[in-house]
Amino acid sequence: MQSTIYTIGHSNQGMAAFLKLLKDNAIQVVVDVRSAPYSRFVPRFNKKEIETAVTDAGLKYVFMGNAIGGKPSEPRYRDANGKVMYDTLAASDSFQQGLDRLTKGLLAGWIIALMCAEEDPLKCHRHLLLAREFELKRSIPVWHIRSDNTRIRARKYLEESSGQMKLF
Repeated sequence: MQSTIYTIGHSNQGMAAFLKLLKDNAIQVVVDVRSAPYSRFVPRFNKKEIETAVTDAGLKYVFMGNAIGGKPSEPRYRDANGKVMYDTLAASDSFQQGLDRLTKGLLAGWIIALMCAEEDPLKCHRHLLLAREFELKRSIPVWHIRSDNTRIRARKYLEESSGQMKLF
């Protein structure tokens, strides 16, 4: 499969700068992967506001934080210390159905960006969970869009973190 999926973190940047990143990268669909799509620090990125801004910019907005968010409310996905167990979450039916939905969107030709709050993808479930599932298990390339409009390929960092070296 040649389709590519992108990720982006809104952080505290202005809405115009955020929308420019999406347009510069030809994104057509913003998929909100926040478990709780609200921010008390940057309310312009609350679900209603970001959905309006994205659709007003001519893009599509889809909320999927309930299926593929990184902070599920169900206790079965947390260890004794309250930390999310990504392997358990990734194996769940609802999570896999969410990935299937995104994969179908890619196959239909949509250019999709998964959006969360954290700008640095290496500190976010976009990389630690979603990119791992797409890159390593579904062979779908993942590119993280940074706030300076650079892109980094997730696979490079996934291989480094697992101790694997790419030979070719």
